[in-house]
Amino acid sequence: MRAWLFPALLTAFLAGCASQPDNAADTDDSGLTDFVSSADIDVEWRTVLGNGPGAAYVRLQPAVNNGVVYAADTSGNVYALDLEDGSEEWSTDLEQAVTAAVTFDRGQLFVATRDGYLHCLNADDGSSVWSTQLTSEAVAPVAADYGRVFVQTVDGRVSAYERSNGQQAWSYENAMPVLSVRGTGTPLVLEQFVVSGFATGKVLALDKTLGIPRWEVRLATPEGRSELERLVDVDGTPLWDNGVIYAASYHGKVAAISLNGETRWQEDGSTYTSPAIALGNIYLTLDDGSVKAYDVVRGADVWTQKALRDRQPGQIAAYGSWLVTTDAEGYLYVLNQVDGALAGRKLIRSRPLHISYPNQTEGTNWRKIRGRDMGIRSPLVATDAGVLVYTNAGELLLVNISQD
Repeated sequence: MRAWLFPALLTAFLAGCASQPDNAADTDDSGLTDFVSSADIDVEWRTVLGNGPGAAYVRLQPAVNNGVVYAADTSGNVYALDLEDGSEEWSTDLEQAVTAAVTFDRGQLFVATRDGYLHCLNADDGSSVWSTQLTSEAVAPVAADYGRVFVQTVDGRVSAYERSNGQQAWSYENAMPVLSVRGTGTPLVLEQFVVSGFATGKVLALDKTLGIPRWEVRLATPEGRSELERLVDVDGTPLWDNGVIYAASYHGKVAAISLNGETRWQEDGSTYTSPAIALGNIYLTLDDGSVKAYDVVRGADVWTQKALRDRQPGQIAAYGSWLVTTDAEGYLYVLNQVDGALAGRKLIRSRPLHISYPNQTEGTNWRKIRGRDMGIRSPLVATDAGVLVYTNAGELLLVNISQD
């Protein structure tokens, strides 16, 4: 009996398993309500870059310059890829897990590692220019100008380092609450100020030369009985447009702030992502998964899209006439900028092996392989050739979106 039972069971198992190629991603199993598609979504190329961030809260996003994509994986590898086809031009190994990358500025790359070091690399070949010890770990890409590099670390500090040799110029420390969302934003570097959000719910403008506070604006006030209810982190990167700073807080507000620190408007908008701007609106992914548009002048509600609620969508990005975001299951969504209508969706991550259990949902049948997180949390990067997407599993894709 054993002689035929095992082959039969093996055949039945293999019949329910499959390794799905890219075209399997065209199948729509998102479970969203039907809509009229007006956007065509095509994956131009995809490549695997070592290990992805998985469940770790780090912000790895590619940078693009002159047709070259610069990216990093959590293992410590930094890559230069051709934007047109994804082919590798060079790679280098920092031999330490990367937690914040990649920033490109004036021919140099800046990458922060888990051991608390900031690395400056030559963008032409990945060779080391210098490395310096930070005050703590950085989990968001750094900012740079012609003279200095500015880093926000998880210990509540914003520090400036000389671009020529990595020597620290100044460091500002903001008091940390008992509990915070593990994250920071990239500092916004202006002509006179470095603007950053903190876990206290405040946005501060620091003097770019001296590192001393010039003004602060509170976006959220800790309220509630538990420490979780009192979380008010400003984890997104402030946005600068037409002389106005836009920022948003968790359990707080989204606000427009003048360069002198005067608040032009404040509206409800709890989020842990960065805002995007296009078509005279500020767009924000809220903590419940809704996507909301605010008028840039008055802060008035323009529209709210609730179709992605509870799907853990990531940061919104503007691309052409569209808005683009992703979710924890590996779907990419396209929204209309004018009214927020859902215009397209596609499963862009590769599907793992699966077992088809009878009378079970798609979510039960598709299993993570070896604990891999198949979602997409890293911010999207819009380029002239398409949108760059870096998945939690380590895949980098270029996605083209056009009118259907």
